[in-house]
Amino acid sequence: MPEHAIAGIVAATPELAPLLALLVHPDAEVRQLALREAIDLVDEDNVAVFVWASHDPAAQVRLEALRALEGTVQPEGIEAMLAALADGDAAVRGAAAESLAEIRDPAAGAALIAGFERAAAPARAAILSALRKLRLPQGLALALRALEDPAPETRRQAVGVLAYLRDARALPQLAAAAGDGEAPVRRAAVGALAYASGEEAATVLPALLAALRDEDWQVREEAAVTLRKLQLPDAADGLMAALESDPFWQVRLKAAICLGVLRERRALPALQAALRHEIGNLRKEAAAALGEIGDAAALPALRAALADTDVEVCKAAASALQRLSEPAAQEA
Repeated sequence: MPEHAIAGIVAATPELAPLLALLVHPDAEVRQLALREAIDLVDEDNVAVFVWASHDPAAQVRLEALRALEGTVQPEGIEAMLAALADGDAAVRGAAAESLAEIRDPAAGAALIAGFERAAAPARAAILSALRKLRLPQGLALALRALEDPAPETRRQAVGVLAYLRDARALPQLAAAAGDGEAPVRRAAVGALAYASGEEAATVLPALLAALRDEDWQVREEAAVTLRKLQLPDAADGLMAALESDPFWQVRLKAAICLGVLRERRALPALQAALRHEIGNLRKEAAAALGEIGDAAALPALRAALADTDVEVCKAAASALQRLSEPAAQEA
């Protein structure tokens, strides 16, 4: 790093004058500490010293510089963070990604999109992560294109951008992404489908029902969560199958909750059977779902659940019985 460059920066920012010797000190730790002091001395829009330090030969100094640039929308700061996404040090790359993700001003969108176009795989994912919370309409086309990226993390972050934009035009591609070859991408896409509404929701139902049968249990769980949000009665059969036979109790639990929200009376046998499951949380949600459905046929099973060894299950059963106007609940 040429010293004449920092001399010019200090000349333009007199507050940094006491730190000049420290910023060019041969000891990297001293330079790092000087940067920390500089944070308190300069205006938040004055990022020149940190941009300069982002090229320091020592990774620890570059790391400090990238942290100092967190959330800046100054063009030179954004460019420094984008460049650091290709740094040879993993910690520096991580700091650059985290600092970019703190940008909240849509004015930075154009620079981020331009950076995406010239970036390599890991950097593309980080840039999409930064774009997500900006909710830029012009990010729609970029994110849709990124769903075809060869890097799974880039595809996952593209799903995140689309989820934040909540644009109905992206629903077909998100439904397709629910069948991606990588489980994290499928899970993200399944969760993103929750923003579908009205007639749109019915169009994504096939993808969600397929996700209920996914080989990855977390994808199946996410499918049940999304179906609860969408409240699609036509999902009942798939949810009942999940409640009855999924090998993971976490999936059964979410299916039970959804069936309760749907007030699906056909689920009574499966929910009553779930009251005998070894996992207390599942028994609790099964009791709550039976209360939501409100069918008197569940009264015997709910009365028996009042004697459950898990107090939370007892409470859920008592609450369900109250909803069914069962006097026995008053004695629990």
